[in-house]
Amino acid sequence: MQTFYLKVLRDVTTDYARSLTLVLAIALGVSAIGAILGGYAVVSREMTVNYGSTRPAAATIELEGDITRALVDSVRALPNIETAARRTTLTARMRVQNRWYPMLLFVVDDMNDHTISTVRLLSGRAEPPAGTMLVERTALAIMQAREGERMFVKTANGPLTPLRIVGTVHDPALAPAAQEQAGYGYITLTTLHSLGEKQGFDQIKLRFVTGGESAETITKQAETVATWLAQRGHAVHEIQVPPPNRHPHQSQMTTMLSIFIVFSFLVLLLASILVSVSVATLMVKQVRQIGIMKTIGAGSGQIAGLYLLQIGLYCLAALVVGIPLSRVGASVLATRVGTLLNLDLTNPSVPGWVAGVQVVTGLLLPLLAVLFPVVRGSRLSVRKALDNVGVSSAKVRPMGWINRLGTWLSLSETVRLSVRNVFRQQARLIMTLGLLAAGGAMFMTALNVSAAWDKSLAQIYAQRLFDLEIRLGQPLSPATLAQLRAVEGVNTVEAGALAPVSFASNGPYTISHAYPDKGHGSFKLQALSLPARLLRPTLTAGRWLSQPGAMDVVLNQSARRAGTKSGDLIVLSVGRKKSTWRVVGFAEDVGSPATAYVSAGAFARATLPTDRTYLLRIAFANRDRAYTTDRIRMVDAILAQANVVVVSSVPTWLVKNAVGEHMKILVNALLAMAVLMALVGSLALFSTMSLNVLERTREIGVMRAIGATPATVNALIVWEGLIIGFLSFFVAFAGSLLLSFYLGRSVGNMSFRTPLNLTISPLATGGWVVILVVGSYLATLFPARRASRITTREALAYE
Repeated sequence: MQTFYLKVLRDVTTDYARSLTLVLAIALGVSAIGAILGGYAVVSREMTVNYGSTRPAAATIELEGDITRALVDSVRALPNIETAARRTTLTARMRVQNRWYPMLLFVVDDMNDHTISTVRLLSGRAEPPAGTMLVERTALAIMQAREGERMFVKTANGPLTPLRIVGTVHDPALAPAAQEQAGYGYITLTTLHSLGEKQGFDQIKLRFVTGGESAETITKQAETVATWLAQRGHAVHEIQVPPPNRHPHQSQMTTMLSIFIVFSFLVLLLASILVSVSVATLMVKQVRQIGIMKTIGAGSGQIAGLYLLQIGLYCLAALVVGIPLSRVGASVLATRVGTLLNLDLTNPSVPGWVAGVQVVTGLLLPLLAVLFPVVRGSRLSVRKALDNVGVSSAKVRPMGWINRLGTWLSLSETVRLSVRNVFRQQARLIMTLGLLAAGGAMFMTALNVSAAWDKSLAQIYAQRLFDLEIRLGQPLSPATLAQLRAVEGVNTVEAGALAPVSFASNGPYTISHAYPDKGHGSFKLQALSLPARLLRPTLTAGRWLSQPGAMDVVLNQSARRAGTKSGDLIVLSVGRKKSTWRVVGFAEDVGSPATAYVSAGAFARATLPTDRTYLLRIAFANRDRAYTTDRIRMVDAILAQANVVVVSSVPTWLVKNAVGEHMKILVNALLAMAVLMALVGSLALFSTMSLNVLERTREIGVMRAIGATPATVNALIVWEGLIIGFLSFFVAFAGSLLLSFYLGRSVGNMSFRTPLNLTISPLATGGWVVILVVGSYLATLFPARRASRITTREALAYE
């Protein structure tokens, strides 16, 4: 048994290059699995902890009048109410270097109340004095300001007012400000009144003692409270019930990380196949040793155990390297995703079960992969093993087509022989092509999906033919409209209207699923003057609006309910008013929340004036950002002179930036996985070429004996690797089309609620061709040099 272990140790330490290659390949797979699973575990846990730490409201009831503290105290005393608080949220604008950005102002009754919808104070005073505000930490970058500086803020009904930033808070319930291209401010009611607004608190936020895990139960409980309020003369405008205890981006992140987990296991699977190739290489080299061991009494089981133990040592070494490396990867991934979700990693430690999965998969998959070549090699008869002379005994099938192809393409004899050698070991060729193609398919898929994402972002400009959308608190007078149309560089001005809407429930109240930021989960009814010239969503089914005044509706991808089809009747609720609509079509509108498009006449009949926000869309002669910025200043000046109430002003380029920020990490992570798989594929080609050279050692000696120069032998091996790489390209390209299609659907549905179109990136195709040529050359460089340096005597005497 001592000799048994010494041989294993000698085999491991004799060929350091092979041993390091195998350890590296397995370690890459193990670390990929650990990094993704570890990051997934940390992010999932921290998402729950962070979002839960805000004690989010299970439901929010919006009233049409001011809410007194006495009313809130009465609500708290109702059965099954854990706590209640009054709040209000409104949209304002902030001026950053002569540009307007949206801003959400959260008016808080008591910042020291940590029982519901709380934020964590990072700096400054918990209760901002009048004329000041706290800001969410991620908003400082958008504001281009620091604590202590002033921001100029304008509400719909007030003048441009400076507010000093006196502190920062962390609110995990909000997306990072960069993703929304908006600011977040926290102020008192006194500060709100100093901004020119007269309204008071109009929201009651509720948490319940029981039933907080079910949206249906929460809705019934909130309706009970709403009925109690209505009986006491308080008009209920809407009940908001977001998905219980779910972060606004939770489903997107779960989908994204699930995709990464699949690909990480694929990396380990490819690495295991590479180990199988390398073990086959080793056993070909040691065929005569196996014969000698059997001659002196070794059984097939002992020989198989010898090689399996060797692979086990490689796996253990890979685990020693891969597990610590995966901890670094998991930390980086969790930090990046945490930043994307505006989370604080309170506990960045990776759970112990992740290491358990790594140990099991890191040992099991490689051992299963090598089982077939090990069993096959260990069962060789003594005579067959001792008769091995280093010349491949595989039957070479007639390949006259190579000669005909070579003649037609005027290929040299060296290239023709390389082609023949490529197809001699067809099973090995298929395996190598599969490994290379998997890496190539993933590489091209990552860039294809990135290109499809950019193409979908470009649709924002194709679907929005306007450069500025302004939301107004009142309709514009004909004189003001005429002034706007007369501005130099203004091509088209189009008016419309907007109102929050929901699918009508069985109860008497409007139920929405919007989050506190009023963006995620929101649903809008949008009025268009037909024919609409500045809005062209992509029609996916049915037809577009054509009859002014008809109760027809077109739903975009986020508003479409499963099973709804053209011709169906749906009931929508705007405030306290319900209306029935006929669905005439479905459209895709990139970057928009759930929206139902209707004609202006039908909108007027279905809504009350108090529920409406008026829209103004303006198209300029030039869509360049600098040009539009100058024209926006002119438009703002005209509206200010006319004393028009401006709720928000959003350039189209700002929408594009906000949408683009959401998926950067996904594309970058896909590219990282592609690099890992491409590296494993290159290692596979290296192992294959090494095995081919070993098998044909004596053949090379014969070639040298009849006049082949070292340069010829070197060229023969290099051409063989290049041909394998060339063949793998076609398999990789076909695989990338399939992967790009399905991954594009997943990413598109996750972000836009509509699949990304299949896009073939020239950069992806050209880049992979370059990587293949360079990688194939480098992978064959060492085997080719080894083959060319073998002397005729050494080759013919090869044992």
